[in-house]
Amino acid sequence: MSLLVRPLTAEDLDPLLPLDRSYASESGCEELVSSASLSFYERSGHSFTAQEDGKPTGFLLAQAIWDGRRPAVMVRRAVAADERAVEALIEAVTKSAYDAGVYDIVVEQPQGDPAGARALEACGYAPRPARLYSRVLGSRSRSS
Repeated sequence: MSLLVRPLTAEDLDPLLPLDRSYASESGCEELVSSASLSFYERSGHSFTAQEDGKPTGFLLAQAIWDGRRPAVMVRRAVAADERAVEALIEAVTKSAYDAGVYDIVVEQPQGDPAGARALEACGYAPRPARLYSRVLGSRSRSS
């Protein structure tokens, strides 16, 4: 089978919705794919989709951020049918960041995704000793 990684577009919405829904359910995190989110991530220049024989099998959502000190690329989601495809997506965002002159890449990795963690480590990424805290405000807090 032939694996292709290409930049993500808003037209990828329909095939990526079930992938994201399944991933969120299995890893215990929030769904991220929507028409608005794909439109946003398409403009980021750091988001990709993986296709196997023309069929979307994964995606990576990332954006450039600036903290006043130096730029970074923040990966919010990396999902694929197998570790080989996740690794290909991770390599794509790594090259994209490097080509843009961004040398810090941070990945938000759910603890419920051990295969994704293995793929990240296979690509040279390492966990940082940190905790991610979150709080949802307003009416959304009652449904989260």
